[in-house]
Amino acid sequence: MPFWKKPSSTIFVFASLLVSCTQPIEVHGNRISLKALNIIEPGKTTEQQVLERLGKPVITQDYGPKSWIYIESKSQDTVLSGKKFLNRTILRISFSKKGIATTVDVIPYDKEYNPKIATRKTPTAGQEITVFQQLIGNFGRFENKNDQSF
Repeated sequence: MPFWKKPSSTIFVFASLLVSCTQPIEVHGNRISLKALNIIEPGKTTEQQVLERLGKPVITQDYGPKSWIYIESKSQDTVLSGKKFLNRTILRISFSKKGIATTVDVIPYDKEYNPKIATRKTPTAGQEITVFQQLIGNFGRFENKNDQSF
């Protein structure tokens, strides 16, 4: 067997193994392209035209100035750290009362932003009972004295 055939097959096997480890990029939400953004002109584009170009929005805000929010996120599953967000694009389009776009805002994704999650508990009315009290506490409580089914 010639010397050059053996290393090339080994390299081919390792290269194919390495390529098989890559995970596909998942795209969720609306696909927002720069081409579609350039078509939306504040003061000219109507709600119907935005619907035709970008589709149904993820969030519609009806309080205050009417606005539609489109979200596109790209993520990739990794072996060690789970899901990794690569990019997130948030697009907010505000409309006037006549249904014409007034502003188009692209909200950047901040990878360093970590929201503070509240740790306090909401007080509720009622009793604190244990699992044993829940299991045993209802015996004989709903028994109908006139029931003849047994």
